[in-house]
Amino acid sequence: MLRVCLVILGIMAALPAWAGQVVKVGGYPFAPFVETNAAGQPDGLALRLIEALNAHQDRFTFQFVPTSPNRRYKDLETGQFDVILFESPDWGWTERKLPVQASRVFLDGGELYVALARPGRGQDYFADLTARRMVGLIGYHYGFANFEADPAVLASRFRMTLVRDNAASIEAILKDRGDVAVVTDAYLKRWLKSRPEARDKLLVSERFDQRYAHRALIRQGAAVTPAELDRMLSAMDLDGTLTRLWREFGIRD
Repeated sequence: MLRVCLVILGIMAALPAWAGQVVKVGGYPFAPFVETNAAGQPDGLALRLIEALNAHQDRFTFQFVPTSPNRRYKDLETGQFDVILFESPDWGWTERKLPVQASRVFLDGGELYVALARPGRGQDYFADLTARRMVGLIGYHYGFANFEADPAVLASRFRMTLVRDNAASIEAILKDRGDVAVVTDAYLKRWLKSRPEARDKLLVSERFDQRYAHRALIRQGAAVTPAELDRMLSAMDLDGTLTRLWREFGIRD
């Protein structure tokens, strides 16, 4: 029995220390990347990508950890999670000089302006946003406001109404509670696909408020490195996994 135990211990000692290493992935509510399903559980593109990463390999186990837009910086810095998906170093990380490294860009996108469609109203309606009642999300940066995120500044300088999610932004426009909303293009595509009757009610801008270059941000010292994550994402791109996810969420046709 002793010999058997010693053999088992020897095998365990020979196994790589990283086998099955847990990697915690932070995410905050921002459809379609993180949202709540009918059962009240976190869901969305980020959660599906985590599932796909786990199915693709067995070296790491990726686990979702909820955070918030404002808390995400501190949570990563203190090790509450190791990785955050669909992010950009420009969204406050570089400014705060936080210890993160970035993966390659694995998805592009952006935010569009949305207004009520009315007779005679065209793309020139979005030319001067200082005259518009703007609608956006709490805790987010906007290009038209020079990436200001302070709610007080947005409210006073840009008359901006801040709501909880993209759905509420669109509803505010439909109910004439604002003039122009800033909405993620990925969410808008899926929203219009499920509500084709609303397509003629909305005027969507041809220009972006800002363009996304989605990356994964990895905490320095995390079990997984940017190069390792890049290899996984590249392999999943080549085998069609990422394309299937993008299509499922209406991001790609």
